[in-house]
Amino acid sequence: MTPRERVFALLGGKKPDRIPNFNILMAFSARRNGHTYREYASDYRILCESDLACSERYSIDLLCAISDPMREAEGFGANVLLPEDDVPYSPTPLVEDIYEAEKVLKTYDPYNGGRTEDRLKAVEYFRRNCPDHAVGGWVEGAFAECCDLRGINDFLADAACEEPEAIHAMLRIAAEQAARFAVLQVEAGADIIGIGDAATSLISPDMFREYALPYQKRIDEAVHAAGGKTKLHICGNTTNVLPLMLETGTDIIDLDWMVDLKRARALAEGKNVVYSGNYDPVAVLLQGTPERVREAVLSCAAICPDRYISSAGCEVPRDTPPENLLAVAEAVKEVRV
Repeated sequence: MTPRERVFALLGGKKPDRIPNFNILMAFSARRNGHTYREYASDYRILCESDLACSERYSIDLLCAISDPMREAEGFGANVLLPEDDVPYSPTPLVEDIYEAEKVLKTYDPYNGGRTEDRLKAVEYFRRNCPDHAVGGWVEGAFAECCDLRGINDFLADAACEEPEAIHAMLRIAAEQAARFAVLQVEAGADIIGIGDAATSLISPDMFREYALPYQKRIDEAVHAAGGKTKLHICGNTTNVLPLMLETGTDIIDLDWMVDLKRARALAEGKNVVYSGNYDPVAVLLQGTPERVREAVLSCAAICPDRYISSAGCEVPRDTPPENLLAVAEAVKEVRV
């Protein structure tokens, strides 16, 4: 099977020739291909060529146009800095007062000449040049995007203390922009849209139900209506909100290493969802040996013998030994599906 055939066989409830490998490379990809992170995050050709080289070497099945969470914030007008060898960030919040968010934030055309357009070009490049691979796009979830625009500490405080309607007003704008950007990526050739909503692992289930779930569903529904699949990615310990994540309608849920995979599998019984994860990216991939990597890959796969994708719990660390990623590539071939 080609990587794309393998992924869609699994998502369609059929047996692939092996479990797919969805490890997220980013900083590792840039470093291994001789580029700074600034180059990787600002030039789609460098991102695509680096990721394709890594995909071929380490048997990665999803080519994903992801580099950092600040592309959409930059499109809204945030001051985003791109360090030479670190993740882009905004030193000052674009939205200084939650009650002014509707005045400050205006939805925009992602084909704006900036880094949102660069991501669309990355998707187009992958689809045009890599027809046998599954292609992934990416958007920030509404809650995470509000944290990017307001500052995570201030937005979390707002969500806890301020009027709910002010929070929802900002979330609606972020979700509408994310849905628009996601659909354009599907139209550009993305098979799967990752929805990154990392900050929602920090809130209670009640807050998740009010401030995260409706907007994750809004983006998910827009992608499905456009003909794409979705992958919900929330870093951190999502144990308490996992039942709500299963309500979003997403096709794939990424699980970080803190989540008990056995419990997660039990919660998903009878649901049409695929898990991706969740060996420890630091203790296993960065610091472990190839044999330890193999054991972790096989252990996770044994817990979820079907409807499962192999991946670390989050991004592969930049300085991960290449032999450890080669161990993943070999281990997934051993798994009976």
